[in-house]
Amino acid sequence: MISGLIVYNNHDAKCNRFFINKCLELLNDDLFSLKFLVEEKLLEYVATNKVGFVIYRGRNSLLLEELENKGIKAFNNALTNKTANDKCLTYEFLKENSLPYIETYLEAKSFPCIMKSVSGHGGQEVFFVNGLEEVNQIKSEHPNLKFIYQEFLENNGDVRIYVLNKKVLISIKRKNQKDYRNNYSLGGEVELYEPSKEMVDVAVKIATLLKADFIGVDFLLTKKGYKIIELEDPVGSRMVYKLKPQLDIIRLFIEHIKNNI
Repeated sequence: MISGLIVYNNHDAKCNRFFINKCLELLNDDLFSLKFLVEEKLLEYVATNKVGFVIYRGRNSLLLEELENKGIKAFNNALTNKTANDKCLTYEFLKENSLPYIETYLEAKSFPCIMKSVSGHGGQEVFFVNGLEEVNQIKSEHPNLKFIYQEFLENNGDVRIYVLNKKVLISIKRKNQKDYRNNYSLGGEVELYEPSKEMVDVAVKIATLLKADFIGVDFLLTKKGYKIIELEDPVGSRMVYKLKPQLDIIRLFIEHIKNNI
């Protein structure tokens, strides 16, 4: 029997019961045993219990590094989690690997621009700013956050490409008519999208370089072509089940896990 954990922080667990329950349903059988655990108790648990693998759905790469040092297999690995959840590291990774990125700065260079917390996700801690006065106001309201600044690009929405085991499963376009952020969680409309071969190749290249199991790659559709906005780990599944429930992307993820432990 191979024992594993699915881990979320306490806040995110409340919003992701479907994902948690689906994994528990599929990974408790004659060969595997899966238990849900909140992130805050993870290190204490693995110190006293034998754990073969962890499905980690948080954003603390240091935790993952500790698991890997103990020889515990993590889905995704620490490198993927660290790169995806720090926007500075994402930018550096894209630039170093000659991938299409949005020019990014640690200080605002021109206006208007997009101001982002390096650790934000789901469209949170992202601001459209028109000048230094707005920048300084946001900094004063969020003194503990580190920000980056990106040029604002006119766009026709963005596309998330889901990559599992270095294969593209589905692509979804998001467009918000009422907000500069296209996130589904913020009211963005979604539809299936047929990406170009180049976009597919870029998404697969990213997953390969990071040795990622299951990630999302977000592309901004600008007038001058596409740019990569963010890498998503953990990547959600709500849009997939809304548009193509027969794909059952969580089941495919679990099958991948079973084949790679």
